Amino acid sequence: MTEIIRLDDKASEVVITRGEYRASVYTYGAILHSFSHKDRDIVLGYDSYEPYITAPGHPAEVVGPYANRIADASFTMDGKRYVLEKNDGKNNLHSGSKNFGSKFWKIAATGEDSVTLSLESPEAGGFPGNHHAEITYSLTEDGALSLHYRVESDARCPVNVTNHAYFNLNGSGDIKGHRIMMTCPEYLAVDSGLIPVEKVSVENTPYDFRTPELVGSRLDGAYDTCFVFGEEKRVVVEGDDYILEMTTDLPSVQLYTGISLSSAVPGKGGKMLFPYAGLALETEFFPDFPNRPEFPGAYTSAEQPFETTTVYKLTAR
Repeated sequence: MTEIIRLDDKASEVVITRGEYRASVYTYGAILHSFSHKDRDIVLGYDSYEPYITAPGHPAEVVGPYANRIADASFTMDGKRYVLEKNDGKNNLHSGSKNFGSKFWKIAATGEDSVTLSLESPEAGGFPGNHHAEITYSLTEDGALSLHYRVESDARCPVNVTNHAYFNLNGSGDIKGHRIMMTCPEYLAVDSGLIPVEKVSVENTPYDFRTPELVGSRLDGAYDTCFVFGEEKRVVVEGDDYILEMTTDLPSVQLYTGISLSSAVPGKGGKMLFPYAGLALETEFFPDFPNRPEFPGAYTSAEQPFETTTVYKLTAR
């Protein structure tokens, strides 16, 4: 069952219920407001959409057209240099003012188990072209939440869309006691600005999660790292009572353990957000791929829309 709740003249909440599972989405930022089984909501956030507008850390929003970082806030494409906003030191992070996650989307369609939101995003922030973006959230009775993205533009533009939800499978506390497994034989080593330098084997490093490891068992749990998938593209996170399995068709995932999470106002149920309160699994192409032709990436144009799907499956242990 899909229900549309009108919040005010700007925003709505769309609630999808299938059996014992429930997901809700705000039209502001196409935010994944909640994903729950029975009474366990595993997504951090706020009790209304307004706090998301000024919240740091991009909680649960759809980030685009370019998630993650672009070095020196610029790139050259087809012989032309494009200059972006510097909003992360000297770099561009999560598309700056162009970011899809800071806009009000429209409800394009609903189904018994799904909602499609759409956004018209005019040229801004140095990124070329006017964009049309869509995301379809769909939910199954066995707890699989699918996020299908479609992005097109009237000019050629690099594309790297993701969702920035923070998950806590226990519903409270920090995530250092979560156990995580990633089918990632390599990770991207970065410089001081978190710009990729090279691919490195995870063998004998704190970045080896090919078998399940506690998040907090190494580096005190501090990860803001792009992990490179092998042939299988899968992440499994285990909490005390629940398991979250993520699959994708993209080549990498940014594991961010909420190192700098904070909130000026209380989150859901009056709980404040704090460092390590949740972890993000941002499926993506490699950061800075417009400046690194050897990195995998994609571009939209009038003739070439881009589509990708990531699925999060929640199971009680």
